Amino acid sequence: MTARRPAAKHRCQNSTGRAHSVLLRLRWALRDAKARWVQVAGIALMIAIGTGLYAGLSSVTQWRIASNEASLDLTNMYDLRARLAGDGHLPQGSLEEIARSIGGVEAAEERLIAETQVEVSTDDGPIFVPGRIIGVDLSNGGPYVNGVEVIEGRQISDEEMGQRVVLMERNFGVYYELPVQGELRLGDGVSARYVGHAVSPEYFIVVEEGSFFGQANLLVLFMSMETAQGLAGKQELVNDLVLTVEPGTVLADVETRLLAEIAERHSGAHLELMRTEDDQSYVALTRDPEGDQQFYNVIAVILFGGAAFAALNFAARMVESQRREIGTSMALGVSPLAIAVRPLLVGLQIGGLGVVFGVGMGLLIASLMEGVLSSFVALPVFLTPFQSGIFARVALVGFLIPVVAVLWPVLRATFVRPVEAIKTGHLASRGGGLAPIISRLPLPGSSLGRMPFRNLLRAPRRTLLTLFALTAVIGILFSIVGVRDSFLATLSVGDEELLRGEPNRLSIQLDSFYPIDSREVAETLGSGVLKGGETGLSIAALAHAQEAAAGPEQEAFNIQSPEEVAQVLRIDGVNLNIQFIDFDSNFWRPTASEGRLSVNGPGIVLARKAAADLGAGVGDRIRLTHPLRAGPGAFTIAATSVPVIAIHPHPLRFNAYMDIRYADLAGLQGFTNVVTGAPADGRSLADVKREMFGVHGVATVRGFSEASVAVQDAFEQVSAVFWIIELFVLGLALLIAFNTANINTDERARDHATMFAYGVPVGRVVLNLAVEGLMLGIVATALGIVLGLGLLAWMIVVLFPASYPDMGVIMSVELLQMAGILAGGVAVVALAPALTVRKLRRMDIPGTLRVLE
Repeated sequence: MTARRPAAKHRCQNSTGRAHSVLLRLRWALRDAKARWVQVAGIALMIAIGTGLYAGLSSVTQWRIASNEASLDLTNMYDLRARLAGDGHLPQGSLEEIARSIGGVEAAEERLIAETQVEVSTDDGPIFVPGRIIGVDLSNGGPYVNGVEVIEGRQISDEEMGQRVVLMERNFGVYYELPVQGELRLGDGVSARYVGHAVSPEYFIVVEEGSFFGQANLLVLFMSMETAQGLAGKQELVNDLVLTVEPGTVLADVETRLLAEIAERHSGAHLELMRTEDDQSYVALTRDPEGDQQFYNVIAVILFGGAAFAALNFAARMVESQRREIGTSMALGVSPLAIAVRPLLVGLQIGGLGVVFGVGMGLLIASLMEGVLSSFVALPVFLTPFQSGIFARVALVGFLIPVVAVLWPVLRATFVRPVEAIKTGHLASRGGGLAPIISRLPLPGSSLGRMPFRNLLRAPRRTLLTLFALTAVIGILFSIVGVRDSFLATLSVGDEELLRGEPNRLSIQLDSFYPIDSREVAETLGSGVLKGGETGLSIAALAHAQEAAAGPEQEAFNIQSPEEVAQVLRIDGVNLNIQFIDFDSNFWRPTASEGRLSVNGPGIVLARKAAADLGAGVGDRIRLTHPLRAGPGAFTIAATSVPVIAIHPHPLRFNAYMDIRYADLAGLQGFTNVVTGAPADGRSLADVKREMFGVHGVATVRGFSEASVAVQDAFEQVSAVFWIIELFVLGLALLIAFNTANINTDERARDHATMFAYGVPVGRVVLNLAVEGLMLGIVATALGIVLGLGLLAWMIVVLFPASYPDMGVIMSVELLQMAGILAGGVAVVALAPALTVRKLRRMDIPGTLRVLE
């Protein structure tokens, strides 16, 4: 036993020694971090912004997806919607009875939907807007398909069913900041009382006339079926059906059987079918998160790259500033692994701080985004669980960036001979790199004036890494501002086309198709508040490409063949709103940017976006599937082949035009359902709305500019997302600039001390650093513009068509605004050295020269 004690004692001493060595290295690492705490914190914050921005934005995407699914489940959105074409109505119970006779239908509910006008009183005066009455079965807690959920206020009670008590669609109420309860007046002069703000899955995002921001120009009112029938004058009638199917049921079979039953039981009635994925609100709700996430991913990857370049550069320079200590350690025989531990521990500290800051930054960004999202999308359920998986993955990447950044220069330094590492200034590249090029160029000025150029070129690796980081930041900033400019420019082009010098041009939508010589049309045209009034037609159609010689000019599908009708309704194509107008009008007609407006035969004028999506140009033929009037209140389906005679410049692809002379294509020759014009001299758009309010046959009055104004207002709301991203991107640019200036000051301490010893003032040294930053900022800005243009082009060509298929976004950059932003970015880089003035003024000149020598 006595012989083993010395060995045990030796092992204990070794363990104590190793523990002491570990503690010593930890103290050294903490000392190193403390000595450079500004740089350590700066690098950690750069990593935090890159990782936090990605984690926060990705969390929002997951929240949206989870909230969408929960809200759609709660409201039980329809699998299939069937509405009677034209002005068709059937006795209450007819549609539901047919649906329940079809196998595979889980639930079905009838509705009555009617267009009207609404006046809502506010503190700023009355609001006149188009309205939509939706009557549903509220008995026993219904409706159970396409439920109506009250967000604020209360539900309609059983005693109030049949009375003039309604629920206001929540998006409209929020847009106009209306109280939860109040009074309103409908177009026929009837007053009603709303008792709450509610949502339904078709209006989580209000899509009106192709715009995803229609809440300003459409007020949807939910009410009991009895109330709707009384207000619309359609007692015991319905015109809409929503249903869900049992799991495993083939929806196409349900469609075919539904059409067949309608044709058999109600001759002359025609159903227009719509699946969930055809609903524009559903598409906007569910497709946007994926499209937005692509945008977030690109921004995050570039920011990661910028943060990684910056961290690699700054961490490497921190390690290289310890070259003499590394050389001394190697001369004393310390192993490379032991030498590498100390700087690696600093890298671990930076990574740890980056994780902590990144989690905090991500939570901050997510919180800011949550506020924007909850105010923008009306969902009855909003889920915001902490996305631990996303944060864990991002935190791991953020943690590894500084560790890898430190490892490379450490290994590089340990392969240098000790005597070389100990030499003063070896790794500072003083006088090396590309600096000799400057010495050969006949640059004006003194050696001090040429110093910024030499400083940039003598260490090209460092300069390039900093340049890459700044380029990434400026490129992102450029692309984000470009997106905003492009979107607003697109709206401007649309307004210019539709208004053509008449800012109050308007459209009066009638509640049915009326003969042109009818009393309703005469009262509208002769109201005295309208000038340039012209009658026209507006019908919905589905367009798809067709070979020039394919098919007959017109072919009407027999309603007795439901399989064929169902197949036609499922053809993929482009949804159009065809407006029949007078191509010889002196008041307004579409601009033919290609081709010409011709009245020598039926032809269609398409938007450039629609023509591109259909692959059709002027002279090509397309095939339209559209309603065909078969009698009073009865419509069937027709397929018509028409040539494209012109292309117009409006960016929304659903706008299409045909000459009114060929309205018989839809069986509507001599009929009208829309009147266009402008307010009479001395009258305003509000005057026209007030005058037309309550006029028999008038459903809605809209100014053509109102849609774009509403879109701009909503876009300003969405722009909050851009502002959040821009704020953090600018923060990253400031950190890169500050860290660059700070580390440059530390690295060149001996240079600066020598200059001060020879009487060079502090201001001149700071000016040199500023000139160096200015040149770096100018080059980074030029490269950032190229990168930003590439990102902007990718968004417009790839991202926007997937997220907003109906809009042809026009690439545009507001030069004055962009120049101001980029000049600000350059100024940040150039002025960052001013933050080091205090350090330079407090420099111990003899001590700095003595220690470094």
